This record gives sequence, C-alpha cells and structure tokens, in this order.
Amino acid sequence: MKDKLDLNLLRVFSEVYRLNSITLAAESLGTTQPAVSGMLKRLSLQLGEQLFLREGRGISPSNVAIQLAQEIDPHLAAIASSIVNLKQFDASHPRTFKIFAAEPMLLLLLPLIDDSSRLGNCNIELIIAPATQETLLEQLSLQQVDLAIDIGASVHNSFECTPFHQERVLICCSKKHKTIQGKISLEQFYQSTHIGIKMRRYGHHAIRELSKVPLQDRKIAANCDSIISGLALASSSQVLCITPQSISDNYADIFNLQTFPLPFDTHPIEHYMIWHKRTNQSAAHQWLRSTLMSMITDIEAVKPDEAKRKCKSAWMPRPA
Repeated sequence: MKDKLDLNLLRVFSEVYRLNSITLAAESLGTTQPAVSGMLKRLSLQLGEQLFLREGRGISPSNVAIQLAQEIDPHLAAIASSIVNLKQFDASHPRTFKIFAAEPMLLLLLPLIDDSSRLGNCNIELIIAPATQETLLEQLSLQQVDLAIDIGASVHNSFECTPFHQERVLICCSKKHKTIQGKISLEQFYQSTHIGIKMRRYGHHAIRELSKVPLQDRKIAANCDSIISGLALASSSQVLCITPQSISDNYADIFNLQTFPLPFDTHPIEHYMIWHKRTNQSAAHQWLRSTLMSMITDIEAVKPDEAKRKCKSAWMPRPA
C-alpha cells in the first residue's frame, strides 16, 4: 500500500462485519450510512480487494473480509481493553508504573514491592532520582515517570507534594573501629575522618542540611553520593558514615557496622511523594499512590525488629 493506512477504517470495517449491516454500523458509530460506505470504499481501494458483496437487500463479507476480521478483531479488542483500563483501572490488567526514588527510599521500597500481594498484574519500576529537582519535575511533567519519592518537599503550582515517610539519621563505623565502641562523643565525631555523603539536590553534604546546630568542618576522607558506597568504605576502614535508619537496619550487619545516634540534634529525613496535578483524578494513579502508602504504613506499623526481618526476607530467594 502506497498510502498510510487509516486505522479508523479498520474500526468501521470491524463494526460493519460484526453487524453485517452498513445501516446498523452507522447507527452504532454515531455517523451516517454514506460516511460508512465511503470509508469501506477507501479501505477496499487501499487493500485492492472487495470486502463486502451485495446480497439481496443486504451485504455479505468476502473471503478477504472474513480473513481480515479474524486477524484484526483480537487486536482491536485489546486496544479497547487498554483504553478502558486506563480510564477505570483494574490491577489485574498488566501495566508498569515508573517511579523516581532517592537511594534510601529505593532500598526501602524495593523489597516491599517485591514481596507485595497488592500489585495484581501491575509492575512498579524504581529509578534512582535524577541529580536535580528541575530534571525530576521535568520528567514528571513530560510523563516519562508516574511519580517521584524524594527527600525534601517540592513547592510548585503544577505538582502535588505530600509527606510519605520520616526517619532519623544515624552515624556508623566498623565494629572493628580502634577507638569508637558502643557510643560516640562529639569530640570523637570531630576527631574522626568521615565519608561525605552529598545530597544531589542540594549539592552539599547531607549532615549540614539535617543538623539543628552549626557544624565545624570535618575531616573528609572521601565524598560519595551513594550511602551504600559510604557504608562499604566505612566497613573496611576507620572512617565514619551517616546513614538513614532504614538503611542501617538492613545493611549494618551485612557490612559489619555499629551504629549510634549522632552526638548533636538533627532533623529527621523527610521523604515526600510528588506527582503532577494532571494525574489527580486518574484511577490508575490514585491506586498507585494508595498502594505505596499502604506499603510504607505497614512497615511503619510493625516493630523495628519485625520491619527489619520483613525487608530482609523479601530479598531472600523464593522456593522454586
């Protein structure tokens, strides 16, 4: 075919074939009989085949029409089902949601998603949040991702932002540390060397953003934007590294680390759910937000040791 096929012609053809009547198809489609006849003629010309034959006062499909209907009807039904699912949403229909997440939330949510029975046939794909909030909001606006869970609130007229999860920040070091065992003093904090964990959104060390008091300069051994990398470095050296409690709960034993409260007052780490306002009334998006909220509420409701066990068990291989 030299001309591009108009898919609307296939929809009209399918309705005429189903009802075996141009008049009834025109009523069903909300158009006129001449319009339906004209579209059938265009499709016949594009295919180079006769589709319907006159039979008395009615029509009958040709062999080509029968074969075409058998080929396209399942695909048209699937398209219609997809459109209905987008409007009404049914978790039994396959769909993938993409979510930006800061590293602590990615590590906390992935085991919960993997172990969840709420998802039906839907899939949630977590993507590490981009380096800047501008990029994050742009990707949400362009609908490249469905949702973001980021550290810190976003204030923008086009976006919704709601608290999602709160946790405290801790300091950790190797269990084999030469001078720090069981607790840490402010003097030890400043005498030690540190892993500098940078908050990508703010471009400086996270501890300065979270501390309630002015901090002196620390001795920085290495700078990271990954907390897991910082924990790995702390496990094999004498340096200190800050960590959200959720990461400490799940990885301190793996890295053979001891963890303590910081020797000064800090703000909690605040995780926020961010989405574009255009999706407020989307049934699918409402389901996604509710499902994620339920997951994090469940993990917050159980005792810390039980939450730790549940997260870890989600990472263990399942029986074949």
